[in-house]
Amino acid sequence: MNPTAISAIRRRLTERGLSGYVAATPSNLFYATGFRSYFVSEWWRMHGTVFTLVPADPAAPVVLVVSDFEEKTARAAAPGTELRTYRLWVDLHTAREMAAEPGPGHLPARPEQYDPQELDRVLTDALRQTGMDRGTAATDLEHLPVPALRRLERCAPRTRWDDFTDDIYRIRLVKEPWEIDRLALGVELSEHGMTSAVKELADGMTARDVRLLYQAGVTAAALNNPRFADYTDNWVLPAVGSRTSAGYGAHDSRLTAGDLVKFDCGTTVGGYRCDGGRTFAYRHRTPDAERLYTVLSQAQRLARSMIRPGTVVGDIFRTAMHHVHDNGFPSYARGHIGHSVGIDTFHEEPPYISPTSTTVIEPGMVFAVEVPSYTPDVGAVMIEDMLVVTEDGSRLLHRLPHELTVV
Repeated sequence: MNPTAISAIRRRLTERGLSGYVAATPSNLFYATGFRSYFVSEWWRMHGTVFTLVPADPAAPVVLVVSDFEEKTARAAAPGTELRTYRLWVDLHTAREMAAEPGPGHLPARPEQYDPQELDRVLTDALRQTGMDRGTAATDLEHLPVPALRRLERCAPRTRWDDFTDDIYRIRLVKEPWEIDRLALGVELSEHGMTSAVKELADGMTARDVRLLYQAGVTAAALNNPRFADYTDNWVLPAVGSRTSAGYGAHDSRLTAGDLVKFDCGTTVGGYRCDGGRTFAYRHRTPDAERLYTVLSQAQRLARSMIRPGTVVGDIFRTAMHHVHDNGFPSYARGHIGHSVGIDTFHEEPPYISPTSTTVIEPGMVFAVEVPSYTPDVGAVMIEDMLVVTEDGSRLLHRLPHELTVV
């Protein structure tokens, strides 16, 4: 269990006069307990089958409703949490138990997946135990599947459900040191992938080839270094030449001299997913690419310099965009130039570095900062760094150079 997170959630519940909070998204289940359910993290049809109940009352227990298949894993990851389990389809007997004749206490046949009525009974008891069977409680309404909401309404018919989405994102925005350590490991591993991939570039390669080279580099680095023992997965959106689509089915350009090779990528370590990127010139830099890259790089450097306590996030956007507009690209348009990061399946988390953001930066926040372009004539340009806000400024997690390196 994450005691700091639980305390922060309870403070916010008390401020809002709520009886408790039910975490249901993969990210918030993990954040509240430290337990990352395989089923809800990897299988969208299982969303709404695992719940963490955080009552506002600090004397009441935090309860995790989870399948019996994940009970041991959950107990090890969240030792301060009370578990309430229901059955999945998987047989959990030992070989000796399966070989024995069924006795009087033999359990009935397991469900095809899970028994909705059994899950309802378990959840109803947990809501009653935590005092969330009445009054007003909160959950992840903005991202909750309708069947999951109906389950909560069935199990607690006297409860009114409010949304806690913005509240929990605000709590998650300020990171603890151990969270930052995981993000930093992810950045280090991701940079291994980029540097490994560019060493293998050759004429005729496609973005798919670059993706596989990156993934191979990440895997090799993780395999040979116990520091990355908690690495689980990676993502990468590469571009070669003028083909800048993120779609997997897009037709690939083939790499030729003068092309830009763009990486937008990250890895997940201990449940925390980083984000960053670099752009390389293959064999030589073209004048058009150098001109565009220089202006965008300068704007990104300006944005990085403003990541410090007291800065209003929207001001960062305006400063960077003005630089691009005033230096040869007045029609450049972009909705945001960065965002927070953390534990969502997709690496971007609010707040976004956009003109409307009024968030005031404070120590412990982590931002990914980017001023990219995806031009179909010059090619894609990405310079993206993650920065940790310190007491008097910020600390850069990425270490790769910011120049347009020729490879």
